[in-house]
Amino acid sequence: QTANPSLRHCPVFGGHLRPPRDVWVISCGADPGTITKKRSDWTFRPSSNHCFTGSGVKFGQRAEINTERFSSNTRGAYRVRTHVSMRSSSSERFDIFQLHEGRDSCAPALKLEVQSTGHLAIVSEFRDGPTSSARCIANPELSRARSPDRLSRDGTEYKLDVIFDFTGNGGFRVWVVMNDKTQLHGAYQIPQGRGYQEPTFYRIKHGVYSRNQFPYELVSRDLQLDRVRLAN
Repeated sequence: QTANPSLRHCPVFGGHLRPPRDVWVISCGADPGTITKKRSDWTFRPSSNHCFTGSGVKFGQRAEINTERFSSNTRGAYRVRTHVSMRSSSSERFDIFQLHEGRDSCAPALKLEVQSTGHLAIVSEFRDGPTSSARCIANPELSRARSPDRLSRDGTEYKLDVIFDFTGNGGFRVWVVMNDKTQLHGAYQIPQGRGYQEPTFYRIKHGVYSRNQFPYELVSRDLQLDRVRLAN
């Protein structure tokens, strides 16, 4: 069991390459009324997918928000903190967070999936070229290991932290912490000399992204993104 990373706040830095900021907008659009915001609280309901998915597998349901894109050369630790509650009679799996580099096929650098059992799992892939025929290669450092705890769909609220420690060269470490207990931990670093496509930017995405439409209401209360310092 990986211990929770120790954190303390530090101010967000400035500069020409803007780091991720606590500014969220609806990703690709959504059906009217399916994403609502009150202060820092967001509510997500089923929407059709308005995003262009290129040659990849088309997921039919998307209600997501995202940050501005920021340089993949960002350095430092950032935490997304929220309190989530899900109500649904369906066991459809869905993505609740993504760190996405804009590719139109293969899984992104990271997506955090809520499985049909309620366990959390990280999916992460490399891509060996920019074309539609590119291969998708699983990242062994962020495997599909399941979290020890589950996120239920009966409206129970969970404190959920996703902490990224960016290395400054496109890589990062990540911790997924639920109710102050580390659930998943791993790293992303593109192997050199294998022709894998390297990111130039990232966006953090949050909401509900699924292959199929299903009934649900996800509330994300007090969503915030801030810079932190990892105390080693």
